[in-house]
Amino acid sequence: MQKLGKPLLFLLIAVAAIGPLTLNGVLPATSAIMADLSTRYELAQMVLTVFLAANLLSQLVLGPAADTYGRRPVMLFSLLVFIIGSLVCATAGSIEVLLAGRFVQGVGGAVCVFLPRTIVRDIYSQGKAASMIGYMTTAMMVAPLFGPAVGGWVTDNTSWRFMYGGLAGLTSLLFLACWRYQRETLGNASINGQVGSQSTFFSSSLTLLRHKGFVACTCMLAGAVGVYYGFLSGAPYIAMESRGMSASSYGIWFAMVAIGYLTGNLVAGRFSEKVGVERMLLLGFLPFVTGLVLFWLLLPLQHPLALFLPMMIVAFSNGMSLPSMITLAMSFRPELSASASGLAGSVQTAFGVVLSVAMGYLLPSADIWLFILLSLSALVSVTGLLLMRHAH
Repeated sequence: MQKLGKPLLFLLIAVAAIGPLTLNGVLPATSAIMADLSTRYELAQMVLTVFLAANLLSQLVLGPAADTYGRRPVMLFSLLVFIIGSLVCATAGSIEVLLAGRFVQGVGGAVCVFLPRTIVRDIYSQGKAASMIGYMTTAMMVAPLFGPAVGGWVTDNTSWRFMYGGLAGLTSLLFLACWRYQRETLGNASINGQVGSQSTFFSSSLTLLRHKGFVACTCMLAGAVGVYYGFLSGAPYIAMESRGMSASSYGIWFAMVAIGYLTGNLVAGRFSEKVGVERMLLLGFLPFVTGLVLFWLLLPLQHPLALFLPMMIVAFSNGMSLPSMITLAMSFRPELSASASGLAGSVQTAFGVVLSVAMGYLLPSADIWLFILLSLSALVSVTGLLLMRHAH
């Protein structure tokens, strides 16, 4: 069986790491952006919403494009767009320009969400792909493990603008590395019964949405990742605005979430191929439900552990089960693997956009809205699990 070469594997890990780093590394700067650009919380937290919305739209287009034109050109184009968006953010003089830059950054950043795992699926069988995606995600979580802490330190000691400038510089290096090492894997997909597809967004989406298993997988992904996106959107407000935590302190505590996700990925990488993707998926729901229940039990406490410990357990669940969910979603129609990855990613991102907008408007009225919205998101994931059981 063909394997990923080390340069390509390390490159895919680095590209995949840019996504979560860009998503959560800038969130400790929310209060600083409010002060620097003289704006309200509802607008400042839109740096997350706008980025997710751009990710959503971009994946819908880039998924079919990668199935039609190949992985390499889509990768290079997207990284270039991301660099431009990062530079706009770094030099923004108003909240409107910052949000415009985040949108452009999100369009390019969509490639980090679906293309590395699609390339892995091109080369490996289903069980092996789930293990490889688990190991890949474990390695790439090193960046977001320190991202919020570094972002908080940069915000407190220099300027939030340096975070975006740093992302532009880092991605420029990745662009050059992709130009050198990224080979085309669309043709190699035939190893696992996959072939390039001349599909459009509409035709591939209709094909996939007719498959009950794909719909069930997408619901599970949307609900599980929605809890994470909802926490990213709402936790900075509760921690820093309601409970007085500094940006640096928030970043340090957030490392618990990254550690939970990383540990879950290690479990997925070690056992997915042996246990099987569906059983691994079921096992992952146990800590998922445990974490959600713990959120409510610890609600009266003001200590940071009451916020970050339950999310650490939920993140462990996501790290353990998401590689299996993603691999399964791409396996129902192998010839549309990039389209499936892009569509599933877009749906989960759309759900994250809805949650982040709701957080922005509801949280200033009461902290409890964070826990209500996270619970509703979890309910969507459980519904997907039930649909999957009926799909067999």
